[in-house]
Amino acid sequence: MTPHRLIHDYERIVALISDLHVGSRYGLCPEDFVAEDGTRISSSMNDGQRKLLSYWYDYINKMNDLQVDSVFILGDVCAGANPKESGRFMLTPDIDEQVQMAIKLLTPLCEDRKVAVWSGTAYHESKEVRVHKFIAEALNGQFLGAIANVQLEPTDRVVNVAHRSTEAMIYPETALGRDMMFQKEAEALGKLFKTHAIIRGHYHRYVEVHKWDLHYISLPCWQAFTPYEQAVKWYFKFQPDIGGGVMFVDIEGRLRFWHFLYDVPHIADEVVIG
Repeated sequence: MTPHRLIHDYERIVALISDLHVGSRYGLCPEDFVAEDGTRISSSMNDGQRKLLSYWYDYINKMNDLQVDSVFILGDVCAGANPKESGRFMLTPDIDEQVQMAIKLLTPLCEDRKVAVWSGTAYHESKEVRVHKFIAEALNGQFLGAIANVQLEPTDRVVNVAHRSTEAMIYPETALGRDMMFQKEAEALGKLFKTHAIIRGHYHRYVEVHKWDLHYISLPCWQAFTPYEQAVKWYFKFQPDIGGGVMFVDIEGRLRFWHFLYDVPHIADEVVIG
């Protein structure tokens, strides 16, 4: 059977990424990064991180092939100082170094494109300084704070974007559906304007729910399983989805989302011979 080819015209194509956790032993690290004191941080990458980096390059190539016009970065770009574990899980706990590493990773994806950046959790950046604001400025992008309603010009489509999402321990789709119901209620009461998609990060799992005329997207991440106490307690649940997404807006204003998911590298929880 001959496959069918469908051709669509799009007003906007936007790359969607979240949770790079740069600086972590389990997150993304750029090649050949040397700190100001001469420390070759990239030389400390493990095999799992090298696999993550190969996925990152593949994702960038796919975004280039799709000719994305914009990049939305939904927070937790840096891993932070890791205070609860006293830096145990870090390649470097220096946030300045993490920022420079992140910029090196993001520049090939963001160069000559519109860029919007959202803040993440305070634990993974800084309670005193807006790390993601620095990253946005370095990428010639726009920092949009913790949450923003973005109209996707030249269309009238509006997407609500933030890092943190509603949650549920067992059934994430139920929690997302609940949030969609609250959004629709607020819209009906005139408290909010018409919204066409809700996009979130933070939970490291790809989930897509489409009800009525509203999409809800929870993005994957770029960090392997990290063995902090809560994650070990919920080991099976805390296995992440690795990768990114893309949002298409066609000439009739319809939204379409694709995900690009990769095999999970096992760094802290690889199989050992006993």
